[in-house]
Amino acid sequence: MDRISTFNQQRQFISQALDVQKRYAVEQTQQATSTKSLTYDGLGADSRTIISLESDLKLADQYVSSGTIVSTRVQTAYSAVTSIVDLTTQARSWLSGLISGATDDISGANAQAQSYLAEVGSLLNTKVDGYYVFAGAISNAAPVDLGAYTATDATTVDTSYYVGAQSVASYEAAPGLTIEYGARADSSGFEKLLRALSLAANASESPADLDLMQDAYDLLDSAIDEISVEQSRLSGVASAVDDAMDRNVDFQLYADSLVSDLKNVDVAEITAKLAATELQLESSYAVLKTLQSINLLDYL
Repeated sequence: MDRISTFNQQRQFISQALDVQKRYAVEQTQQATSTKSLTYDGLGADSRTIISLESDLKLADQYVSSGTIVSTRVQTAYSAVTSIVDLTTQARSWLSGLISGATDDISGANAQAQSYLAEVGSLLNTKVDGYYVFAGAISNAAPVDLGAYTATDATTVDTSYYVGAQSVASYEAAPGLTIEYGARADSSGFEKLLRALSLAANASESPADLDLMQDAYDLLDSAIDEISVEQSRLSGVASAVDDAMDRNVDFQLYADSLVSDLKNVDVAEITAKLAATELQLESSYAVLKTLQSINLLDYL
């Protein structure tokens, strides 16, 4: 038979023991999972910050994934333009030699110019992973069709060979930051290059139409300057994309670390706390056992 005062004291100790037991269970879970809580509710005031950071991390991951694809496309376009610059330089040197040392017969000139033309067309139809890098915003169709293309006028712009989009592709690199990275095969430099080579491919060989060949050379001279500008633009775009990706990766590292600090526990610290709570729980059980053993008859 318990005393009334002992009964109240016993209830108080039971409540305290239950609190310690609850804390012990939480700390056991923390030690096993290395996290403060398996639910956001258990993270208290930090939960809102964690949810926001994790949302930002997903967005940054999308930016990095898209940036990786865009970077490959831009690098591919830059490489193709570099090859086109080299080819234009070769064609210009070839035409210069042809004009300066020409006779009335320049047989073979049409075939050589046609070969250059086909090579440029192939480079402007460069694709990577199914994406045509000079097709503007349309990526699934070759932008250059030279099948029916024949330039006959040195002064008239002719982009009839181009079947790509009129807009260019862009990349959202961060909130409020969009980078236009696409290129078009109908840009002025490429058009002049194709027009020059088409003129040379169709000029009279015998007697040699040196005036038309000179026009073709002048167009090549202008084309190489403009294509070099496009090459520089692509280089700048590549740097801008890489810089944006670096910033996103830096944010990911920072946010990952912060989320980890907010969600995870120090294993050594929680192990020590768990041991202390276990001792406290054992003490509570011992006190309760003592209280339960007290009987009024023992004092009569």
